[in-house]
Amino acid sequence: MSEELTDKRIEEILRMCTKELKEVLPLTLDEIRRYGTAKMLKKVPELLSRLIGRFIEMDAAKFLSEVPEVSDRFMDLLWEGVGSLAVTNEGLRSALERTTREIKVNLEASDSPFRGHFIMGQGRLSGGSGLLHYREEDYRFMGPTEVLMGLLTGELPLGLSNLRLQTAGHSGFVGLIAPILQGVSKLIKGR
Repeated sequence: MSEELTDKRIEEILRMCTKELKEVLPLTLDEIRRYGTAKMLKKVPELLSRLIGRFIEMDAAKFLSEVPEVSDRFMDLLWEGVGSLAVTNEGLRSALERTTREIKVNLEASDSPFRGHFIMGQGRLSGGSGLLHYREEDYRFMGPTEVLMGLLTGELPLGLSNLRLQTAGHSGFVGLIAPILQGVSKLIKGR
């Protein structure tokens, strides 16, 4: 680990003003990955939810459009961290094991470069930046950046409660995806 990248340094970064954060966040996300995302999440369990909170606080769509490399780096960090923690979380691991086939899900923001995917099933969860080819996806969530972030943090329940969240894919997948997203949101929040 870089001597500068400590939990205290992460706290300082999370408290920076928007201008400073735009400058340091791309490199900080790279440093976290080099250090080890899972290791950093053990030191700062709520890191992912606090980053999402800062994005929303700063107008996530505007911020990610101005610093587009942050979107991909954050998505890669998020799914690397969640994937590594999923194997140690009994509830999420159990839900993943009950999913008998791989289900490929895309997340696509309509107002920023916030795009990613995750693949769940057969006891595993993985994902990253970028979209899977539409022929490979089983399901897609689309909407404004903040709505997708709310979906990831569990602030936005699946269903018809938010008409700004659009979906594509067979409705039968929702019953399989929902418990996984609930588990993911708990991991993102550091629980």
